[in-house]
Amino acid sequence: MTARVDETGCGRCFDAGEVGLLRTPDIPVPADLARRVAQKHPSHWDDQPAIIRRVLPQLVVILAEGEHESDLMARGLAAAGWPQWPGGQAQAVAGFLDAWWTRTLRTKSPPIPASEVFESCVTAGSSVAPWLARWETEEGPIARRHLDESVHRWREELDSGDSPFSWWWGTEAEGRAAWQEVTLWLAGRGQ
Repeated sequence: MTARVDETGCGRCFDAGEVGLLRTPDIPVPADLARRVAQKHPSHWDDQPAIIRRVLPQLVVILAEGEHESDLMARGLAAAGWPQWPGGQAQAVAGFLDAWWTRTLRTKSPPIPASEVFESCVTAGSSVAPWLARWETEEGPIARRHLDESVHRWREELDSGDSPFSWWWGTEAEGRAAWQEVTLWLAGRGQ
């Protein structure tokens, strides 16, 4: 996938060579460029979904390897509206997110904390339900330890009612409702 041939991008954040690279097929995008593209607000692009599709192969590697600020990059996915992409493309993104989250829950020492991967998956998917459902099915001691560590990390948000989904792509009310869903789920598990 490439950016549109008439894509201009934000001239302050991306130079002409970088935007040209995003319009050129069959050339790998450097990891730093993919990271910056995904982190920028969608208004930086004429066609942000096309831009995200262009950097997606590198972006999933960056996320899987443990990039901090993964939730900010996940905002780029959410803003691109990936669930409305053609079937195979949307299924590929959903498959990656599910595999990333499942692998995290089963890995004793993942590259970044499970809470960050959870927040990123929630942000990318604009929903907590599938990620809580997966956590619910993971009964082993590793997943339980990740849950305990996440609750500890979220202690301030749990006490204040503020959401940890700092890059939520949607309304503030939707973000608060998503966090409320998490807090109710945690309460049901005795956390």
